[in-house]
Amino acid sequence: MEALLRPPVELWSTATAFAAGTLAWLAPWALMMPPDIAAATGLTFFGFGVWRGRQAWRVLRYQHHMKRLPEYRVRAGQIPVSRHKLFLGRGFRWTQQHTQRLRDTLKPEVQRYVQPGRLYQWARQKEVAWESIPVLSVLAKGLRSRSRWNPLAPLPAVGGKPALHAVEPLEQSVWMDLGERVGHTLVLGTTRVGKTRLAELLITQDIRRGDVVIVFDPKGDADLLHRIYAEAKRAGRLDDFYLFHLG
Repeated sequence: MEALLRPPVELWSTATAFAAGTLAWLAPWALMMPPDIAAATGLTFFGFGVWRGRQAWRVLRYQHHMKRLPEYRVRAGQIPVSRHKLFLGRGFRWTQQHTQRLRDTLKPEVQRYVQPGRLYQWARQKEVAWESIPVLSVLAKGLRSRSRWNPLAPLPAVGGKPALHAVEPLEQSVWMDLGERVGHTLVLGTTRVGKTRLAELLITQDIRRGDVVIVFDPKGDADLLHRIYAEAKRAGRLDDFYLFHLG
């Protein structure tokens, strides 16, 4: 039974193993061991400490990611293009294990590992309260910064729930075969969760691949239009770019 939302008790055995290994090396007489046997025993303790330390690190990293939302950025020129595959971004295959991990986050007794702490809530409140105060506005700006040196940095404005990413620490590039695009694809999501950004990602690859691309945009998104124009220009296909404005 997997349990990652709990105190990292592995740290105790890690510290004990390293302490015992150090004692065996520096003071074998305290353990009533000959030096050769004490050296081998010390190595065994150190190996056990490393093993338990890795387990503790896995728990700590998992809990840390529960409160931090990753922000994935890629430059237009860095988007991979393949003749046989379609790049969809970063992610992972959802399995029963991830469902169980997500369900575990709903338990009342583990909320301190899932929900931001009091200091985080305090920082978000002071961002607003100090925003217009001459001296404290500098501190408010620092609290609002997403610098890696800010331990109370706010979550990125990308929407979503951190736990959906935290249940799998090893995300990787996700691809699909171009042959699977013969069917229709429906992308569902509320406002500002990345539907248009996904469309830009797919359109960019199709333009650079040299395919014919037809885009219907009832919303009239100016940023999407500019992106399509820029990608056509970057791919040297500006002469093939046609715009029909019906409104």
